[in-house]
Amino acid sequence: MSYMKNFRYAAGLYIAMLLTVAGVTTAQAQDLEPYRDWFGSYGYIDTTGNIVIECRYDDAREFSEGRAAVLSRGGDISGEGIFGQLSLTLKWGYIDTSGMAVIPCVYDYAGQFHEGYAAVMSGNKWGFIDYDGDTLVSYRYDEVHRFVNGYAAVRKGGCWGYIDSDGNELVPCRYDVASDFSSDGFAAVGRADSAGFVYRDGNWYASKDRALNWIRGIPFSVYAKDKVMNRMNEWQMPEPGESVPDWEVRVNGESFMARLEGLEMRYEAEYVEANRLEGPELILGPYDTLQEVFPVEIVDHVIHDADTSGSPERLRTFHVDLPVPSNEAGNVTSGWRRVKADFSYFVHDDRIAIAEAEFTLPGRRTYKWVNPDRPAVRTMLLDYDMVDIDFTLPGKIYRQIVRHSDDSSAADTDSAVFSGVHRKNGDMYAIVIANGTYSTGMTVPYARNDGEVFRRFCVDRLRMPEDNICYVEEADAEDMRNVLSWLDRVSRMFNADTRLVVYFSGQCLLDKGVGETYLLPVDYASTGVQSGLRLSSLFNRISGSGIDDAIFIVDASYGKISRNGMMYGVFDDGGVDGSWMRPDDRMVVFYAAGEDEGAYPYPEKKHGLFTYFLLKALQDNPDGISYGDLFDYISANVESVSSELYGRRQKPEVYSSEWDGEAWREFSL
Repeated sequence: MSYMKNFRYAAGLYIAMLLTVAGVTTAQAQDLEPYRDWFGSYGYIDTTGNIVIECRYDDAREFSEGRAAVLSRGGDISGEGIFGQLSLTLKWGYIDTSGMAVIPCVYDYAGQFHEGYAAVMSGNKWGFIDYDGDTLVSYRYDEVHRFVNGYAAVRKGGCWGYIDSDGNELVPCRYDVASDFSSDGFAAVGRADSAGFVYRDGNWYASKDRALNWIRGIPFSVYAKDKVMNRMNEWQMPEPGESVPDWEVRVNGESFMARLEGLEMRYEAEYVEANRLEGPELILGPYDTLQEVFPVEIVDHVIHDADTSGSPERLRTFHVDLPVPSNEAGNVTSGWRRVKADFSYFVHDDRIAIAEAEFTLPGRRTYKWVNPDRPAVRTMLLDYDMVDIDFTLPGKIYRQIVRHSDDSSAADTDSAVFSGVHRKNGDMYAIVIANGTYSTGMTVPYARNDGEVFRRFCVDRLRMPEDNICYVEEADAEDMRNVLSWLDRVSRMFNADTRLVVYFSGQCLLDKGVGETYLLPVDYASTGVQSGLRLSSLFNRISGSGIDDAIFIVDASYGKISRNGMMYGVFDDGGVDGSWMRPDDRMVVFYAAGEDEGAYPYPEKKHGLFTYFLLKALQDNPDGISYGDLFDYISANVESVSSELYGRRQKPEVYSSEWDGEAWREFSL
């Protein structure tokens, strides 16, 4: 059985992926330099000296990993809110290479990003944030270094220690000096009475040899098992103040196994790195003409026991049977003295083993041996004895998803919702967007099924021509722009009889800095929140087209809780005037949930909870249903079922123009 890879351990790889998705982001960041104009304001210029990000900041730092720290009061000199309302004091935040505000100006100081994290100061204490502005380490340190090779040195009072990329304090603050971790897994540390090294296992050693000898002399289980169990037991316990529903979302059967394997993989990589061969002797045996192989003994004899002065060398030996065709055996024998070897490793039978060995002879002739004992699919290496968690309790959101994910049967709404006979309606148009998988790693369960079934409803029930429907799955920032282009093109044909339906299933975010809600593209982590579809922009484009009425259906919460119930978002909390959510005349917006509520999935039906009852109401009313009756039905059922499944309320919201008042209730699909 294979399991999910550990996302935390692969943080560096994750950031590289985001920058790759962004395309030219890295190149742009390298080419942009801070620039100060005659008025003392800062912006950014490219290599030709052109100003590409206008000078509107009080200070600016160089770009790193697609982000640059800038100093601002929260707005530009005209008082317009770039980051939100103007602050009385200067604060630091971050922009991307397009000049878009991606992390608000709320910090007293902000460092550069390195390995996916940046050090930030609030008050007189330091902490760390990740690429999206989420807090990795709260503000509790007096001084910090940047992350290097997965670890960062931190100081409390006069003593230094280290944290890892999970935010855990790997080494307590007890050293007078502390250097950054090097690629070999060591960091030099010192106290008044001694100096030595901290290894990435968190332990102190007088010398590097002593640390490596200890690791090379023990089984993998001795090195890793206790570490994995302690980390897992700590992680799966409820955190202080954590509600049961939040704990159930965080700790479940799927996340448990993903984290367990991820931790084991992390310590396996450390164990393998410490056990690599250093200058081994390669001893070629006599050629076996029957098997057509050379026996090769690999002897590593450079390990000294640093704990006992004058002790003899300890040897590690490995044996491989190197396949060589009989007509090439002579060349291998004659050229063996100049052979060069390259090895890869894995853990087998609780010890280090060679996974593959590649031998290159003069003339670049290469021979390769592959260990037949290496499994094709990785499985857990160790058995662990941890505190048992009962994953059979009701309300386990992800377990319900997994339980029903293999069920290929359609939901009861999917096949019958389209009954009814209507003529083709050339005056009806629809935009349908279904985003299920985001580059941040966040998923929106069943979003694509939501979108596809709703598209079929538009064709078969509302009788829209296919050309009248703009349908996009997994829409990125470019796709979102294409949606607007499509709307601009078809709106030329709108008239007083035209009706428009906009349906979105995915992630939605309220950017309180600018007071706008955005339907997010799947790549917004690299392109920015504001690369999404801004609802107010859609309202404005439609209001001047002479259209009769439009309905917007958004199956996503617009606050800090995503469609799958997980918390996210980096923008300031606080009261926001709700007028920005109110559309223009003869427009209605249905939101699946309120600002501080989750828009949850309905695993048994393989739809979003909101979308399922939307489709159910349409199915049960083949001759049409008013917006008022539709919303009342959805709201009552969603609120009831969300409380039953998750122990939390999801209450849909509706907004219409002030001019329409309650008239929207009489509109109908």
